[in-house]
Amino acid sequence: MQVAQIVPPWIPVPPRDYGGTELAVAALIRGLQAQGVEVALFAARNSTLLPAQGPFSEGFWPPDKFSENLHLAYAFQRLQAHPPQVVHSHLENAAGFWAVGLPRVPLVVTLHTPLNPVKLEYLLSFPGLQIVVVSAFQARLLAGHPGLHLIHHGLPLADYPFANNKEDYFLFLGRIYPDKGLHTAIRLVQETGGRLVVAGPVFPPDQPYFETQIRPHLDGRAIRYVGPADFARKVELLGKARALVLPVEVEEAFGLAMLEAMACGTPVLAYGRGAVPEVVADGVSGFVVHDFEEMKRRLADLPRLDPRRCREHVQTHFSWEANVLAHLSLYRRLA
Repeated sequence: MQVAQIVPPWIPVPPRDYGGTELAVAALIRGLQAQGVEVALFAARNSTLLPAQGPFSEGFWPPDKFSENLHLAYAFQRLQAHPPQVVHSHLENAAGFWAVGLPRVPLVVTLHTPLNPVKLEYLLSFPGLQIVVVSAFQARLLAGHPGLHLIHHGLPLADYPFANNKEDYFLFLGRIYPDKGLHTAIRLVQETGGRLVVAGPVFPPDQPYFETQIRPHLDGRAIRYVGPADFARKVELLGKARALVLPVEVEEAFGLAMLEAMACGTPVLAYGRGAVPEVVADGVSGFVVHDFEEMKRRLADLPRLDPRRCREHVQTHFSWEANVLAHLSLYRRLA
């Protein structure tokens, strides 16, 4: 079977540090290749998993619609000349290019980012599109679309070392911008006397937020910023942390970092926004809270959570093998 994977051109596949979508796609491609699927990758050309096709030699940030459209136009021009059996895009905007340029080849689009009203209306206007949602929360928003498929993310657990013994710090992991709530995580440790390690990139559009609301609190001791973390550093930080703290201020589409933390045996403490309640097993692999005061209270309950059950939760409910086979089954039905 031949499948084209179209990935945003802004971060290589797999990512060097930040990049949830690219990490998920890399895992999917590895699994598909193990099943004998021939994959053509359209991504930033400094991707290392496969030779990548695209107009951009390197990933770059911040993204914009013109770079996205140029990337999609490049992909669909080449796919018209050499059509695969299925096209799988991780950019929603591909639906319009597909409808006018390659309508006889099935198109699967995975939604990795939050849905807003315009995006929702756009997707609903393509009834022939096959839409993969990564959470039941997303599925509810798109209820009624005839091509809807729920496939949760999955992690190859062998990539995530289990750590039973924890050190005395909490971890914030991810892109540093207001929606992820790092300012709230800082307030949490300041009011409770804890320690916070912060790992993640600061992109130019988010620099004012970092300079005004984050940098003044960084003292290198109670609150320490370590910059972007590559994969090895990330799993080390995740494994040793008492908990991953994510006081998100948006409706989370999924939250792959939560899976990564639990896979390492580390519980998650997060606001119950969007898909968070279906990713974290409340009272088992972390705590899903509703406000700041509840988050503070739950800190005292973290030591009673078993790291092994955190990892088992991922293994049982977010299997990499199940994710790959679900995609392969979908591709085969469409082809």
